[in-house]
Amino acid sequence: RIAHALELPPGPERDVALHEARKAAKRARYAAEAARPALGKPARKSAKRLKAVQGVLGDHQDSVVAREALRALAVQAQLSGEPSFTWGLLYGREERTAAARERELP
Repeated sequence: RIAHALELPPGPERDVALHEARKAAKRARYAAEAARPALGKPARKSAKRLKAVQGVLGDHQDSVVAREALRALAVQAQLSGEPSFTWGLLYGREERTAAARERELP
């Protein structure tokens, strides 16, 4: 799922695909944790790896949500006649955060 998501161009479709990959990683992690008593070390290693992937994808999703909020705040500021430049700077920072998290993915 991650490889497919990363093949998509940056944007909402890619963000949704990465969020779906996060949910799949979460389910797989819980399955590995449940199988640990029967499977031992392989299940533990798999759960540990999935937890790390889930964390990176969670950080990415947090950035998606933050960008949506920042965009709304920028629009609100602009409509009120207030400066919106700072909101744009923060949005750009979140874009860079999301891109950095994507580079951490396997």
